[in-house]
Amino acid sequence: MENVINFIIFQILDQGPVFIGLIAAIGLILQKKKASVVLEGTIKTVVGLLIISLGAGILMGTMGGIMGTLNDTIQVKGVLPVNEAAWAVAMKTMSNTITLTFLVGFFIHLAMVWLIPWKIFKNVYLTAHMMLFLACFADVTLEHIFHLSGTTLILTAGFMCALYWTLTPAIARKLGKDFLEDDLTLGFASQVAAFFATRIAKVVGDPKDDAENLELPKYLAMFRDTTISMSVLMPIMFIGIGLVVGGETIEGLSGGQNWFIYLVIQGLTFAAGIVILLSGVRLFISNIVAAFKGISNKLIPGAVPALDAPAVFPYSPTGAMIGFIGSLFGAFFALALMIVGSSPVIVFPSIIMMFFDGGVLGVFGNKYGGWKGAFMAGLVCNFFGHLGCAYIYPMLGPIYGSGLMFSNTDYFFIWTPVMFVLNLIAGNGF
Repeated sequence: MENVINFIIFQILDQGPVFIGLIAAIGLILQKKKASVVLEGTIKTVVGLLIISLGAGILMGTMGGIMGTLNDTIQVKGVLPVNEAAWAVAMKTMSNTITLTFLVGFFIHLAMVWLIPWKIFKNVYLTAHMMLFLACFADVTLEHIFHLSGTTLILTAGFMCALYWTLTPAIARKLGKDFLEDDLTLGFASQVAAFFATRIAKVVGDPKDDAENLELPKYLAMFRDTTISMSVLMPIMFIGIGLVVGGETIEGLSGGQNWFIYLVIQGLTFAAGIVILLSGVRLFISNIVAAFKGISNKLIPGAVPALDAPAVFPYSPTGAMIGFIGSLFGAFFALALMIVGSSPVIVFPSIIMMFFDGGVLGVFGNKYGGWKGAFMAGLVCNFFGHLGCAYIYPMLGPIYGSGLMFSNTDYFFIWTPVMFVLNLIAGNGF
C-alpha cells in the first residue's frame, strides 16, 4: 500500500504537467462536460505545459552564457523582465506549490467577490496566466523572505494573491467607468499603475487633446506583434551587451564564430523561444480558463469579467501606441540611470512591460490627459517599473541568477512597497 501511495505522490502528483492536467480534468468534470471534451482539455493542458518547458529551455540557453559573461565582465546582474520565462524557471522546481497557490487564491478570490456587498468589487479575475505569474511571484518571495513552505506558504501566498485579484480590478473599473461602461474591467498587472497614469495625465495634459485625432506612422503598428518586436529588440540588446564585454570575449563564448553574427542569431533564437513559449501558454491557459470560467459564472452570476490588457486597447488604439512609445523612453532612461549609478542589478528594457503595460497606461492616460497624458503615463510608469525590478530581483529564490524577472508595472507600484515592508517585518533590512 505504501508503495502505491508513494507512486501516486512522487510519480504522478509530483510531475507538474500530470498534476495540472488532473486539475483541468477535475474542473471540466465538475461542469459535466462530455468525456471527449474532458480528454481534449486535459491533453491540451499537459502538452501546453510541456511546450512552455521547451520554450523556457531555449530562453535559458540563449540568456545563460551571454548574461553570465556580462555579469563576470562588469560585475552586475543583468536581468530581462519576461513573465512567462521567469514563471517557467520556477515551475521546474515549484510547479505543484505554484499550481495549488493559484487554485487556493482563485477560490478565495471568488469567495471575496461573492461576500463583498459593493458592486464595484463584483469582478471575476479571468486572466489565468497573470494569476499564475502572481502565484509564482508570491511563492518565491515569501519563501525567500520568511522561509515559508508547504501548506503555510500556499495559504499565505494564495490569500495575498486573492486580495490583489479582488481589489485592484475595482480600481480600473472606477477609473474606466466612462469608457468601459461596466462591460468589463482590467485584470492584468497594471491596475494600480493605471491609477498613477491617470494622475500623471491630469497634470501634464488635457483630455480634449485626444490621441485618436492624431495620425501615427503605419510602420509602428507592426510592433504590436510580439514576434516582430522581440526579433528587433533582442538582437539589438544582445549586440549592446557584446559592445560592453568586447567582441573577443563573445567569440570565445561562440566557439570562434563572428561575434556580431553570433549575437544576432542568439537574439533571434531568444525571440523564437518566446514564440514557442507563448504558444504553449496560449494552449495551456485556454484550457485552464475553460475549466474555471464556468465555475466562476455559476458561483457569481452577473459579475463583470476582469480581462487581459489587450481588452482595453480598442477603447483608444492610438493612445495605446503612444503609451508604448513613452514606455520605450522610460525603460531606456531607467537603464541609463542604473548604468550611470553603478547599480548591482541592470534591468534591460522589457517588451512586455513597454508594449502591454505601456498600452494600458496609454489608454487610461489618453482618457484623462490626451496624447500628452498617454505619453507621460507610459514614460513615468515604465521608468519606475523597471527600477522596481532591480529591487525585487534578489528576492526571487529559484529565479534569481537566471537573468529573468517578472515584467509588469504593478510589481513596482504595489509589490515593491509590500516586499519592502515584509523584509522589515522579517528583520532582513531593506
